[in-house]
Amino acid sequence: MSWEAFRLTSKSPSELYDVLGPEGPDNLVRQFLTACWNALPAGTRTFAAWRKLVADVYARNNAVWSRIKKPNPAAFFENLRPDPADGHLRQAFVLTWMMLPRAGGRDIKDAKRVVDALYERNVAAWEADNATFTKGPRKTTKKPAAANVAKKAGKTRKTAPRTKRVAKK
Repeated sequence: MSWEAFRLTSKSPSELYDVLGPEGPDNLVRQFLTACWNALPAGTRTFAAWRKLVADVYARNNAVWSRIKKPNPAAFFENLRPDPADGHLRQAFVLTWMMLPRAGGRDIKDAKRVVDALYERNVAAWEADNATFTKGPRKTTKKPAAANVAKKAGKTRKTAPRTKRVAKK
């Protein structure tokens, strides 16, 4: 285990939260996605190729994590490739595990579920951004206000006359 990993494993979840904030694992998942994009050959990068690489790397790491029965620091680092994308994803998983509260016990499945949610959310954001920058921004239809709809239909809205409010003493 590296000295960096040992240094972080000695901290409590609240200390990690204090140092890294709630965005720590999410930031590492974003770095994983960026590393996958950068791993593709320049000039021939396509979103489809990126999506396939991301899915392959995630599936490979997920298979390793699914086999972990008794979590320990060494188990998180075994049988994984040393590629930058794998490294960021592995760090996101380890950090998620370390930041989960220890009170009441924690389960490896909980960490996996959190990383799955982070992964899905970030991939969906990349897909939306890809659509924006390749097809242009989505056009939204402006809904007319309720009053304008009533006038167009030839109907007028009648309201009750206002009464003066009397201040209570």
